[in-house]
Amino acid sequence: MRMKNHLQIGSLLLLVSGLFAQDSDHGEARWATATGLSVETVHRLWRSTSHLANEKDDDSRILSLDTSSLAARNQLLMVTTAGLPTCLTVTVFSKAAGNLKIWSESSTPDGHGFCEKLGIEPEVTVANRKIQVKAPGDVISKHASHAEVTEYIYTWTGSTYTFGHKESSLHFVPATERPRRCFLARYSCEIALSRQ
Repeated sequence: MRMKNHLQIGSLLLLVSGLFAQDSDHGEARWATATGLSVETVHRLWRSTSHLANEKDDDSRILSLDTSSLAARNQLLMVTTAGLPTCLTVTVFSKAAGNLKIWSESSTPDGHGFCEKLGIEPEVTVANRKIQVKAPGDVISKHASHAEVTEYIYTWTGSTYTFGHKESSLHFVPATERPRRCFLARYSCEIALSRQ
């Protein structure tokens, strides 16, 4: 009986350690296969995007590693995602300088993160050799069905990327994703009305 219990505990420990091993993967193997870079190189790139000293504390994952869009400048573009709500960090590396990080951005010029909001995910694209980051904002009014989505355009200066301009558009927000009236505000109103 004891042997059976020890085997069950041992099996459970193996299962749990396997789950933790899977959790420590930040997408390096997948992106190494997709790009032809070594797993070690992809890991070093990911690690240089981290703001945390201990990589075990970092919950970020590689969302994309683009080796072709900025290839004319001999650059790599990595997008990582972390947290809840999901927020992006956009990083560019110079292949000519040994994959040195030359630019990174995780927030808009006005200080908001590139984060998921109202069910709208942020996006990163490269067009006309410019990096474009779309990030959702707020709904336009309390009862609105659309939210503002702003596209931030970053241009190459010859040594780094800098914010150029932004363009805004409206994006439909399903009713299930729209903010609801605050329960406490209604409750306070109900109390105030009952006292009159």
